[in-house]
Parts: sequence; C-alpha cells; structure tokens
Amino acid sequence: MAGLGAAWALDRHPEKFTVHVFEAKGRLGGNGCTVDLPMEDGSHLPVDMAVTSFIPAVYHNFAALLRWCGIEAVPTRFSYAVEYQGSEYAHDTDSTLKRRYRRDLDAFLRMLRVLRAWNTLSKRPSRAATAANPFQYVSVRRVLDWWGISTGFRYAILKPISVNFVLATDIFEMPAALFCRYFDFFDIEASTPMMTWQGGTREIYRKMTAGFQDRVHLDRPVTAVLRDEHGVTIRDAAGCEERFDTVVMACNANQSLLALDRPSAWERALLGRVRYNSELHNHAVVHGDTSVLPADAADEMLATRSNFIRQYGTRPDNYEITYLMHNQQPWIREAGRHCLVTYNPERPVDPDTVVAREWFQHVAYDVRHMNALMPLFPRLQGRRRTWYCGAHTLVNSQELALVSGLSVARQLGAEFPFPDDQEARTWFNFYGRVVQGRAFRRV
Repeated sequence: MAGLGAAWALDRHPEKFTVHVFEAKGRLGGNGCTVDLPMEDGSHLPVDMAVTSFIPAVYHNFAALLRWCGIEAVPTRFSYAVEYQGSEYAHDTDSTLKRRYRRDLDAFLRMLRVLRAWNTLSKRPSRAATAANPFQYVSVRRVLDWWGISTGFRYAILKPISVNFVLATDIFEMPAALFCRYFDFFDIEASTPMMTWQGGTREIYRKMTAGFQDRVHLDRPVTAVLRDEHGVTIRDAAGCEERFDTVVMACNANQSLLALDRPSAWERALLGRVRYNSELHNHAVVHGDTSVLPADAADEMLATRSNFIRQYGTRPDNYEITYLMHNQQPWIREAGRHCLVTYNPERPVDPDTVVAREWFQHVAYDVRHMNALMPLFPRLQGRRRTWYCGAHTLVNSQELALVSGLSVARQLGAEFPFPDDQEARTWFNFYGRVVQGRAFRRV
C-alpha cells in the first residue's frame, strides 16, 4: 500500500511525473494481497490473506481512498477462539480459561483504564502531546508486571488474542501506549464489529494503478540501486538497467539495504537496525482443510468464529493461527464456501485443498524502534535522490502505510488527494511530519 500510494499520488500529475513500479513478485502489494479461491463452476472469489479489515474511526485516508476507488465498505465481525494446553478461551462465552484467569482479566481491564486516560494525549494530532505520554516509553511487559498480571494469562489469553491484530511476535516489548490503542477497537471479551472492503485488496490496487498499468513491472526484482549526482540507475535480476531521476524504496528496510549500492552511514545505521519478526505470521497457507480446527467444535467455529489460535509444543507462545476468511469477508460465506488461512501450520495441511502460500515479514515495534529509530528516518528522506516509505517508517496498518507513501509524493511535488476531508488532512499532516521531519510540506 505504501509504494502504490506514492505511485498513485504522483501519477495524478502526469505533466510532472512518469512513474514506474518494480515488483519482485508476480502480484502487487506487500502484506496486503489477494488470491483467487476456485469455485465449482470455474469462477473465482477474491480472498485476502493478511490485511482484511479496517477501522473507519481512525482510517481516515484509507476510507477516503476506498471512496475514490468506488469500493464499498462492508460490515464484518471478529470473533476469536483460543485452545491453550487443552483448555479454551472464546469471545462471548464463559470458557474454561476465562474462569481460570478472571482475576487477571479484571486486572488487565483496570490497567487499560489507566492507559486510556494517559492515551488521551496520544489521540491528538500533536507531537508534543504524544511525547508527554509516559507509557510511550514503557514496554507492555513492564506494565503487566506492575499490575501483577500472571504469566499464564499473558500466554493463554492476551498474546494469542493480540497477535491476530497486532501482527507481531514480540508484543510484550511494544510501547504500552501503542498496545493499548489496539484495545480501543478490539474487545478482549466480546466479538468486535469491523469493516472490510468489497472485492479484496487487489481491487484497490487495480483502481490505483489504472493510469500507469503499462509501467507496473511484475516479477522484476531489483538487485541494485546505483545513485549519482545526476540520477538513479535501477538494475534488475536479469542485469537490465533503467535510468530515473528519483527512487522511492517501498520495500522492507532490510531489503532496501541489500539493494542499495554504497549506502550511506545513516542508511546502514537505520535500515540495518530495523528488526523483523520471523515467527508468528511468517508462513501463510490458504486452504480448505478443516482438520486444523478442533474436531469437537469445527462446525461451530466454521459458522461463528473469525480466528482460531492453537498453542502447541513446549514453548508457551508457539501458536498456529487460522483465519476463517468466510467469516471475515462476507462474500465468501454468501457463496457457500469455507476458506481458511493458517499461519505457521504445525500439522500438515491437505495439499489437495491448498490454494496459495505466502511468506511475510513484520516489523518489531518495540520501545527502541518507536522512540529511537523512527524519529531518525527523516534524516534519510530525499538524500541522494532516495525516499523511503512503508511499515518501518510508521506503524503497520493500511492507513499509515498509505500515509507514508502519500507523504513521499507530497515532498516530491504531488498534491494531497483528499483536500476536502478535514480528518484525513489533519492526520496526514501529523503523520507526514513524523515520516518526513520538519521539511514536510503541510497541506
């Protein structure tokens, strides 16, 4: 979303910019991607894999993009179930683990009330107010310790529930203020209403690239970015080279560093220090094998649950995570199909039911990244004809990925595409300053 956001915003000014997009894979998008679910009549249904929903109350720019695309926002609901060492926890039910950890759950809710009081500072589009929130600099682990919340609760309920929407492994190392923000929208005890978008993420990409489809180069990985005072040379895996005025690096930080020829000291220092989670949400399989669900509850889960998390092995946080996509994207259910996306399957998935496989990376948003690395990324922007956008420059969400890309386009001379949307404009200005620093061109 970040790279396409930048490309789309620049392409809106064809008199000033000619945009080319290089994509290593055979499809557009990073974590947000769509695959085809085959139907018996030979048709296909779009199924998203990692990015499936949004929150209208805070996704102002993304919602404006959907309106621009003419794509309908569709209501959905997230309802989680956890199986942990033979016991279960589930939204909207009086489950075994809920009874066992009732005292910890109550303590966690009290903790959230305190964090939310302080987080009123972080809900303002103000850098000073955000910086004044002390929980921006304290890890989740430390705050859980202060409230005396047990290790059992953390690994049996809190972490398996949280990893689904945070998309990170080291959630206990996140700033407590950031972690708390997720629970403004996700209920730990009850199912949560959300919104998705009709047609899957690929439909958004199709609308965004309509004006430069002939300049989207799929299956063309970039192996070297060579920069000089006159421009940038892009070399692909086949050894072909093309010349441009400027390059926007919209890939992961580690991939950017590998591609850059003679990176600067700042690029090596910052890009090389971004950590990625390599455990949960790494390997994803789209399939129809219901054996990954509990045998005694598979029918109930297929009908009602959006996510199922199963702990396995000796580590307390080894989780096999399954998204029940027909309960997240309603057009699949309406077509009478079941579709599952399982992350890091511990048990073999029936190969006859497999539709697609993908591998993902997710930034580790720990206290160090948020407070030490992220504020320094503006030092890289525009230097040596190179710009950066993506999850490592803000936080991993469709909204902020889009904003990071739009902020690069803004710095290069493109206009903000949603000037009449006051909330989108306000938060674009706030986050654009985070990504670009003092030189950011406010709207």
